[in-house]
Order: sequence, then structure tokens, then C-alpha cells
Amino acid sequence: MKARHHLLALAALAAIAAPALAQTTPAAAPAAAATPQRIEVTGSLIKRTDTVTPSVVQSFGREEISRSGYTSIEELLRSTGAVDTGSIGDAAASGFVGGLSTISLRGFGSQATLVLINGRRTAPVAAVDINFGRGSLISVNTIPKGAIDRIDVLKDGASAMYGSDAMAGVINYILRKDYQGAEASASYSANDRGRGVQKGVDLTFGFGNIDTQRFNVFGGVSYNKRDPVNFIDLVDRGNQARYDAFLTSTGSLARFTPDSSASFYGNYYRVPASLTGSTTINGISVANNSLSGVNYLGTLPGCPTEQTVGQGVPNRPAGFLATTGSLPTGMCRFNFDGADETISEQDRFNATVRGTFAISNSLTAYADLMYSQTKTNEQRIPYAMTTTLFTTTSSSSAVTWPLLNGTFRQQPAIVLPATHPDNPTRGTANAQPIQLIYRFEDLPRGDINTLKSLRLTTGIEGTFGDWDFDAALLYSKQDNMREQEGRVRASLLTAAIANQTYRFGKPNTPEGIASVSSTAVNEGESTITSLDFRASRELFKLSGGNAAVALGVEARRESLTATSDPNYFAGDYIGLVANGASGSRTTFAAFGELSLPVLKELELQAALRAEKYSDFGNATTGKLGFKWTPMKGVLAFRGTAATGFRAPSISQIGNAFNLSFHSFGERRIVDSLRCNNTLATPATFNSPAINLNTPRDCNVLGFSPGVTGVANPGSIATVVGGNPNVKAETSRSFTLGMVLEPIKEIDLGIDMWYFQRDDEIRVQRGADIMDAYNANPSGPAAAQITRDPNQGTWLRDAQGNLIPNSGPIILLTRQYGNFKWTKTAGIDYDLTVRLPATDIGKFSVKLQGTYTKRFDRLVLEGAPIDRWVGTSNSDIPRSRGSVTLRWDAGAFNSFLRHNHSDPISTGTSSACLNNAASTLSAAQQQLKAAGRCKVRHERTVDLGVSYDGIKNLTLNGTIFNLANDYNRANGFPSAFTYWDPGLQSALGRRFSLSASYKFF
Repeated sequence: MKARHHLLALAALAAIAAPALAQTTPAAAPAAAATPQRIEVTGSLIKRTDTVTPSVVQSFGREEISRSGYTSIEELLRSTGAVDTGSIGDAAASGFVGGLSTISLRGFGSQATLVLINGRRTAPVAAVDINFGRGSLISVNTIPKGAIDRIDVLKDGASAMYGSDAMAGVINYILRKDYQGAEASASYSANDRGRGVQKGVDLTFGFGNIDTQRFNVFGGVSYNKRDPVNFIDLVDRGNQARYDAFLTSTGSLARFTPDSSASFYGNYYRVPASLTGSTTINGISVANNSLSGVNYLGTLPGCPTEQTVGQGVPNRPAGFLATTGSLPTGMCRFNFDGADETISEQDRFNATVRGTFAISNSLTAYADLMYSQTKTNEQRIPYAMTTTLFTTTSSSSAVTWPLLNGTFRQQPAIVLPATHPDNPTRGTANAQPIQLIYRFEDLPRGDINTLKSLRLTTGIEGTFGDWDFDAALLYSKQDNMREQEGRVRASLLTAAIANQTYRFGKPNTPEGIASVSSTAVNEGESTITSLDFRASRELFKLSGGNAAVALGVEARRESLTATSDPNYFAGDYIGLVANGASGSRTTFAAFGELSLPVLKELELQAALRAEKYSDFGNATTGKLGFKWTPMKGVLAFRGTAATGFRAPSISQIGNAFNLSFHSFGERRIVDSLRCNNTLATPATFNSPAINLNTPRDCNVLGFSPGVTGVANPGSIATVVGGNPNVKAETSRSFTLGMVLEPIKEIDLGIDMWYFQRDDEIRVQRGADIMDAYNANPSGPAAAQITRDPNQGTWLRDAQGNLIPNSGPIILLTRQYGNFKWTKTAGIDYDLTVRLPATDIGKFSVKLQGTYTKRFDRLVLEGAPIDRWVGTSNSDIPRSRGSVTLRWDAGAFNSFLRHNHSDPISTGTSSACLNNAASTLSAAQQQLKAAGRCKVRHERTVDLGVSYDGIKNLTLNGTIFNLANDYNRANGFPSAFTYWDPGLQSALGRRFSLSASYKFF
């Protein structure tokens, strides 16, 4: 009923405007002085000459984009204080999609920030991603920079105008049109050691005069290439020596390389009946399950000197405790840092073309076509199936992973029979099976993500009577493919060991490599097809001017398909799990907006949107706003109140599945059936003897700190499926601010904001499932728990009878669900001061940023409220912003920019800061003495300069992080501890050079 009432209200607005729409076009009036051109501002559907609206909009024009020095649109947007680190950077393939750049506002995630191009949508990436975006992943780096006229960042709720996903705000790209000429630019950037090279070229062109020739064609093309960066390339960043000293103080090793026991020249071990106990080696008691223990037999021949223990690697690297066994002489090691990428290789191509044709003086047809392809090639660390020793009875379950049918698959450890040609004991008096600790360094390592985006819009805009209208048909498609090369397959590896088709520690032919591995492929496609009509006009005169109305309707069809290759579904890739989704839906919407200048100083705004979704139901959102200008040109107040929503993504509500591994590192999670939740001597059951209080049962999800004697067993397998009963997220937002210009040289904007999101869609947490089960073992949560079906692991009662289904928990079934709320509030500020002109040029200062007062979250009713502002749980600092000093001196322009973010607390910060030093560990004492209990503040400086003294040529240069500051680190700064919130990269000090030339 409520939706019907809102639709009736929209109909009433239409009825008010209908008589004027029916009027014929009046005769042309005598020529008058030119009036300011009316434009559509993001956050309003009504064209206007005054660009200051009740909503808070931060705009980046072409000149500001060019002069900012940032190398990409992603970097530019991340410089905004309202943008948080929930945004996804495209440096390396991570999660389910690589090469993707998204923007998150207010800590609500990318899924709550709507990205538009010319006020219309674009298709999201087709990936079943339960970590980032939760179904709404839209890249912001898909448009040639030269094609952009401006970028608007709307910082309040806008669902009433634009529909789903616009809860925290909107990013709207407005592209250039009616352009004539041609210009080209080239750019180059790297850090001060030449690492992290990025190169780019951009071409923009346009021809045809819409006024005299009745047409215009405009286009832009860009290509960018990025080189990969490994951690070893950045070992000079920060203070590595101090970090090594810190590691040593923890009782751990200082960071040394080669640091892994698994290499291509495998270390081999006997396969004993038992690994219990220890053996004294060189006066040190070494556990028999240690890779340095008594079961070590030797290493395959060929290990390079720099990787061999006793040659390039010491037997006792720095930091070894006196009780730690030495590395065996001859053991071969692997260097992670030389193979682990922090930035991956990428090629990005973007193109757009727009054609405009004036059918008549009041009617214009247009069409624009956009295409983007981003290919990111991350080189994975070569695969090592296991670095753990197994016995003759346990080696068959070296790796376990879940299958789609709810069962598990297990892969044996690499055990070479005594007759295998790569077994060094073959033909000797001590011939025996050996276990290899082995790394498949000869397999392809590419993790290639290819994102392709196609977007076509065609429409007609113009005037009819007193109405301005725009009608368009949109088709947007996103294709994505992830290809993980050289993934070891269970069936192939088992056969290859038996058939001797793959040689361990020796060169392999392509056929040999293919005998153990193949490329794992995930593919996805998402589309949006929409038809919309929107129109606006002035209505009647009020004291402050003419009232205006905008009305519109939209029909939209969305579809998504994501799938994996057959080997994924069969569970044949060792350790990899399948995911997929398919579904489609239709949406119909009607919307309207009313602007009422009730007084000369006061404008009121109201908007309403009603939508009907085919899969979850209806949604109705509204917005009210005001702008009061008590002193025109000097002082204005503005504010909004809005409701918003986010429709469940197709992967959340439709036919979807995702297998994953889950860890919830908050507290110890107990299986009440198999653990009595004490640290007393474990109870025992009849044969087979099973201990109560085993680490796996008393710590199901693997959180170990503070629990003496409880080992960390790692994460647990889970399956996540779509939930057809999930509801849409809803939100409420309020803004209140002022714009002050006391004199012509000063502009000040201050805006307070509050956002609340209810019914947030999240994947159920494993801890919550276990809490519900432990409270009621026969309740609904029991159906979400899968236990080991192997009766050998089941418990027995006092009479020796098996207790059915009493094995260890091996899988949790999690669902998408609606949880309670997230609330955040704070202040945005923006101050520009233009100093009086001097003989050496003009100076100006710009201060912008965000202060976040609160970021609170409640997941379940009755649970403690999470207060996360300023913590690593949210990565939202209390204060974040920048101050820029700009100097304009004719042909020379330059800026000096200081970027700031407040410190971030981690889980150990409170104890480190507040406890007496005598009660702290040696490592925490070091952190406290150095003032590094928190992730330190960011205080970096950028310097930029541009020169346009040569006709048609502009040169730009920027140095980022001028002081090579690694202060914002988790602990002591190094390439391995740097906390990268998105703006300043792990490259440290870096520079960017660009040149642009206008041909005509």
C-alpha cells in the first residue's frame, strides 16, 4: 500500500505539470541578453544555473584533474577525505577479481556507492565475491582521462534520484561533448629506484560543429602499462634492520631469505610410522616432526649455492633461539620475496566515442560507445603442496578441501616409491619411499584477470514546449575471466607419480608439465539493459523564482552468470574450491523531483522514487532538502534528509554458491560436543582413545592468542549459497552544512553528516553459527554443521558404543542474511583561500578533509556494539585530509600538498599502550619505547609543477611522498609492514612526468 501511495503522489506531480506539457511552443521572443546556461547537477534531475544545491557535491574539473598530479582517476578519488580504505585497489589480483578499482564512501563499502557515467549506470563485474563489494563491483578506471569533463562526488544519499546502491553517495563521470580539436598526452611514473614503472598515452579528438554543421563526433583512447614489483624490489623501503631486530625479540627469526623449506630441488624425508617424540641433534633436542629433525635424509641435486644451507644460507640464521635446531647442511631453500608480488603487471585500454546530431533546433540525437579492457597478470608464488611431514598412515590426507556435494577430497603427500627414478635411495642398500617437501617452480605461475567492459547508450534529448527531456536506451556488459595457470590437479599428480611422467627436481617438457597441471578458469558475464525517460520544466512563479519539477520512468533488466571450468566442479584442483551464480531480474521505477524557491533566500527540494523488483519486492525512497541563503554570495545553509536502499545482488538472492575457507579471529570458538571448554586434563573415551579438548575441537575457527596450549589449526571450510529470503538493505542519511564566502578570496564549506544502514546483507559468521549451536545443540544451527563421517573419529559412550555423528566439525554452511545496523557520523570540510596577487604570482591554499566521529556496528541483537572508528577493524581514521599550497606564476604553476591520516589502533594497541612495560613482551616493549603501539599517522608531502609556456604544449611533473616516509606502518616500517590505505603506495617516494599537446 505504501508504494501505491507514493506512486499516486508521483502521478499528482505529473497532473500538475500536464497542462503545460500540452501547450504548443510559443512564438520566439525578441532577442535578449544571453542567459546563463542551465545544466544538470549530480544529485538533482532539474537543470539549473545555480550549481550549489542542497546536496553536498565535490566536483573535479578537467583542469583540476590534470593539475592534481595523480596518475589515475582511482588515486584522485582516493584523495577525497570521504573515501575510505574499503575501496579496492588494482595493484594485484586478490579475492575473486584482480585489476579492479572501486570506491567506497563513509566506510559502507563499494556496494553502497553508485558509479554513474553521464548520470546512468554501468554493469558490475560478474563475480561471486563474498569479501569485497558483496556483489556490486564497478571499476572506476575504465574511461580515458582526456574524455572526462568533470567528476562529481555526491556525498549524501541519492536513492530517490538514482535507485539502488546510492546509499552513501554517488560517483558521476560527466564526459565531454561538442568538442572540436585533437590533443595527445603521454605519462611516465616510477619510484626513486626505478621500480613500479607505469607508462600511458591518451588521445582525444573531436570534429563537427553542432550549431553550424548540426553534428559533432568526439572520441578518446588511452593505453596504460604497469610493470610488476616484487617485495625484494622494495627491501630498501623503511627500516629493515630495525624490523629484523623486532622480529628477533619475539623469539622468532629475523627476516632472512631464502626463507622457505620447499624448493624445486626438494628436501626428502623418510616416511616413519610415527612423528612423536624428539631426538638430540648436535646437542639440541629437535622434534621428530620438524623438517630439521631426524627424518631428514637429504636434498635433490642441483640446488644453487645461494639457496643451499651451509653455503649461501647459514645453518643458524639470525634470531634462532638456543633451543631451535639448526638447519641441516645441504638443505635447499626458496626465496619468497623474489617471487611474491606486491604490484602486478597490468595492461589497460580504454576507448570512447560519442556522436551528436541536431535533428532540429529543439531536438538532438546522440549515441556513445565505450569499451575497456584491463588485463592484470599476477605471478603467484610457485605452488608447494605441503611443508609438513606425514606418517605412513597420515600421508593420504596431506591436503583436504570441500566439494560441491558437501563431501571432501583429500590428496596424499608427495611420496615417491623406492623404485621411482627421482628417489635418491633407489638402488641403494637403504632403498625406501621418501616424502618430498617440494615446490613446483617449473609450472606456469600466471594469475591472469581480464576485465572487458562494453557500454552503448543511444537517445534523444531536447525541448518540447516548456519541457526539457532526455530519453535513452542503455546496454552495458561486463565480461571477466580469471585464468590461474599451472594449478596442480589431484588426479594428474597421482597418475604422474605412478607413471613417472613428471620429473621432480629435473627439467620437464611441456608434456611433463601438462601431466600434473592445467589452467583453472573462472568466467563471468553481467549485463544491464535499460530504457528511461526523464523530463523537467518550470511550473509557476514563487517569491524566490520559478518552481520546477522533474519526472521520469525507467525499466531495467539485469543478468549475471558466473561459472568455473569442469575441473573446478569436480574438485580436481588441489586446494581450490568452485563458485558460481546465475540469475536475472527486471526493475520498473517511477521518480520525481520538485524544486520550490518559496522565498528569495530559501529553496526547498523534494524527491521520491518507487521501484518494483521481480525478485525481492518493492522499494520506495525519498529525499528532502533545503538551501537557505540569508546573504547572497556570502552565506548559505544547506541540508538533506534521505532514505536509501540497496537491492540484494543476484549472487546473494539467486542461484549462487561459493566454497571458501573461513576464519573468525575474535575469540576461541568451542565445539561443545567434543570440548568441555576447560584446560583440565582431557577426558578419554574407550577405544579408539579420543581426547576431549583437542586443539581442533576447542578452537574450531583457529584463534589462538591468550589460550595456553591451544594450537592454531587454521581456517575451516565453508559453503555459502544465495538466500531467496534476504531483504534489501535500507538507509537513512542526514546532512547539514554551510557555504561561506565572507570575501571574494575565501570559500568555506562545512557539512555534518549522519548515515545509518539497516538490514545489512552479510555472510553469516562462523562464530555466530557455533554460538547458536552451543546454546541449543538440537536447534536450527545443527543443520549448518557438517562433521567428519569417518567413524574412526567418532566418540564412544561409557559402554563403548559409537556416538552417531560425533566427529570433528569439518564444514560450516553459511548463508547471506540481514544483520542489524551500521551507523557513522562526522564532518566534511573544504576551505580555499586565494591570497592577493604578488609580483611573483598568485598563491592559494586549499584545505579539505573528513573527521569521522563514529563508526559503530551491531551484527546481532543483544551482541556488544562494535565501535570501530580509528581501528584496524574498519581502517577508518578519525581524521583524514590534505592541505595544498598552489603557486600560479604565468607559464609556471606548482603545488605543495601535505596528506594526513590519524593513527589506527590494532588488536594489541591497548595492552601495548596501557600496561606496564614490565608486563609486556620484549617485542611490545620495543614498540612502546618507539611509540609504535598503533599504526602511525600518515604525514606525506607531494610536490608538483607544470609549464605551459610553449604553444599548445603542457608539461607536468609530480613527486609523491617527497620524504620517502614509511611512518604509516604496522609496527616497525619496512616493505613488509607498510600500511597502505590506498593513496600513498608501498613504492615510497615516486615521481610522475607527463606531457600533453593540442594539435588544433
